[in-house]
Amino acid sequence: LKGSTIDFDHPDVCRDFLVGFCLAEAFRNTKNDLGFCPYPIHDEALKKRYQESSRFGRLGYEDKYFERLNRMHNEVRRKIEKNEARLVHTRADTHVSEEVYDKKKKDLIEKREMLGRRIEGLMEEAEIEGAQGNVAAAQSAVQKADELTRQRSELQKEEETLELERQRAITMEDQLTAGNKQMQVCQVCGCFMLTNDAQSRIDDHLSGKLHIAYTRIKEQIDFMMRTKEEKKLQLEKDHTRGKEDRDKKRDHRDRDDDKDREKERDRKERESRRDRSRDRDRDRKRWVRSICAAPGVRAAEIATEKSGVQMIDALVATGATDAKGVGRVIEKITKKRAREIDLVFTLYFLKHLCT
Repeated sequence: LKGSTIDFDHPDVCRDFLVGFCLAEAFRNTKNDLGFCPYPIHDEALKKRYQESSRFGRLGYEDKYFERLNRMHNEVRRKIEKNEARLVHTRADTHVSEEVYDKKKKDLIEKREMLGRRIEGLMEEAEIEGAQGNVAAAQSAVQKADELTRQRSELQKEEETLELERQRAITMEDQLTAGNKQMQVCQVCGCFMLTNDAQSRIDDHLSGKLHIAYTRIKEQIDFMMRTKEEKKLQLEKDHTRGKEDRDKKRDHRDRDDDKDREKERDRKERESRRDRSRDRDRDRKRWVRSICAAPGVRAAEIATEKSGVQMIDALVATGATDAKGVGRVIEKITKKRAREIDLVFTLYFLKHLCT
């Protein structure tokens, strides 16, 4: 099958490969071989199609792959810790074994020497008893000497076995600390390696398939963790930006509402002023009509409109409705006698306004 004829969600497509790399392929032909991948299709075109699709990151492939990566990473970390502990214990055991060997060897030598002295004593006793004709006593001494000789031979064998164990311990110690070649544990794959080994051997180890596989696992875990953190930060940033945008829109709406309310207040105030002005005009006209209807009012020319309007307001406020009352009001306002004011002029002006 080719990537152009199937989609990335086909059951034969390796999900691990779509997200990163196939673990089974990475460990093929290593001592940690995982066997053949059960999903035979590993196609770069399908990987690209998946990563560019709208379903990227929404099918659960990443979460399952991340779990497998972490599981294998944790396994190799346990292996590293175990081998480091083994290295420490081996060095300690080598040191302890030397002390135990010295003590055991000393005990065996002392026992063997003691048996040798007893054997010599028994053989001398057998010679003496034989010279005196005590055959039974001589034979008994010889038998005891033979038993002790057998025991001494067993001690000799134990001493030889102990020496072999010592040689094995020395060989192990030489492997661990032969000159400057001290052993260490690789912090990536957990294998033992020499600290000061030849560069070519170090390069061979670092370029080995097992080491590369665990290196890729660690790098993939770091990459996926960074990606998750970046997505989290982006979501928080988008949330903050969205909140700020909503706040700005709300502020704009509030300002628009304030402007609308202000306009509405202005409109109402203008209408109120117009209403009050119309009311005053009606009051003026009503009052003027009542004054103009009084007997004796004659016409005259209007000299200034402003003074007439002010006079009207004052007269309306006092409620004067006849010529006599008007005269008293004018006298009070101007602080001059009414006869000194052209009352006829004022009344004519009032009459003129109501026409």
